[in-house]
Amino acid sequence: MGLNIKAAKEAIAKRYVGSISVSYFQHPELLEIALTHPNHIYDGTNIIRPQQKQRALEHQGLANLGYVVFCRIVSNYLLDNFSHLGEATITIIESDIVSRKMLAEFAKELNLKQFSLLGKSYKWKHKSEQNKILAQMFEALVGAIFLEFDRDLGLTYDWLVESFIAEAVARVLITAVKDDDSDLETDFQLIDWIEALKLPLLNQNSLYRENNYLLECFE
Repeated sequence: MGLNIKAAKEAIAKRYVGSISVSYFQHPELLEIALTHPNHIYDGTNIIRPQQKQRALEHQGLANLGYVVFCRIVSNYLLDNFSHLGEATITIIESDIVSRKMLAEFAKELNLKQFSLLGKSYKWKHKSEQNKILAQMFEALVGAIFLEFDRDLGLTYDWLVESFIAEAVARVLITAVKDDDSDLETDFQLIDWIEALKLPLLNQNSLYRENNYLLECFE
């Protein structure tokens, strides 16, 4: 593991098939801040304490910004595409997508820890603590990307939705249908709705099991 700005740029650009390119990233210092966790900063002995604190605050600031931006984009995406599901359902889905567990999964999908600077103690931490760190790194990365895109929420929206959010929402919805066998009426409504949207991962040829009306497992 180590800081690798070039690898980070390539991983970010690779996730989106639209017009984004590595050339967008003209401020490597933002990525450096985002990809350097405060634990690593405080492990260092080559800078004085006030400078360590300042650098840690810069990272935390990017993470806070990134979380706000990410939540805003998730909310917009759900309201734009799934408002007919109702406010309560949207709130549940949103809470899953913006959870620490999901953000850590996004960080893993990007292979974030392979080109980031983490603290020396990272590998000895409990999995829950590791996920907390990875989630924060992802938040900071989103903050850096938002600033790289000159605070263009639309472009940041496109990158996040294409790269992570759309697929994650689809997984949450399909899992909900798969697990909820008790309410047949709800199952029917969700099946019809998922078919209409042509969401991925459903087995279109086996919506019913023999002798009962239950959703089949994924292919």
